[in-house]
Amino acid sequence: MGVVLVTARGGGGSDEESPTATVAATATEESSLDAARRVEADNDPSLPGDYIDLPAIYGGQYGGEPNTAAHVQAAIDYAVQGLPPAGGPHWGSGACGDDPSEAPPLCGPAPWGVYRAPWRAETLVHNMEHAGVVIWYNTSDPGVIDELENFALAQLNDDTLLVLAPYPDMDEETVAITVWSRRDMFPANELDTARLQEFIDVLYCRFDPEGFC
Repeated sequence: MGVVLVTARGGGGSDEESPTATVAATATEESSLDAARRVEADNDPSLPGDYIDLPAIYGGQYGGEPNTAAHVQAAIDYAVQGLPPAGGPHWGSGACGDDPSEAPPLCGPAPWGVYRAPWRAETLVHNMEHAGVVIWYNTSDPGVIDELENFALAQLNDDTLLVLAPYPDMDEETVAITVWSRRDMFPANELDTARLQEFIDVLYCRFDPEGFC
């Protein structure tokens, strides 16, 4: 069942397609885009997690520009960057609603919140474009799931833009946390919420081309 345990703030989808990270408008927005591009290209090994070089993977494929955040209307094979994805082309054709199992085709982003049913990765990549954090898991261990849910609920109570959801397409008994262009993953039986917290403390809202933070 696609039961939502809780959803936080709105802004997880609309009937209008939101701009991608490559749309330039006012000078302020252009400055935000420039900052986002610098973050996207920052492969500093001292940062938490692993760097995913999205410009090298997707740059030039969509419109000639180094457009790593194109809105598309097709399934995306994210395996080229490893799973779960940490950015790239994604869906954005409308609002998703609160139940992943009843979401309309090509919708994105998902409402911020905690879920027991998986979203399509193409939907959640849009959440990362909106400066959010996604925690993904593929485990049958109820203790790990409970700990993840408690951690995520605390983050949402602090107004963190975050989604927690299962992701059966990645390795079994694995947990991962992603923001745009960074990913950390580890065995589920090595879950350390302090590690998740450090990832969020350092990387949350660094990539924010549309000013969601």
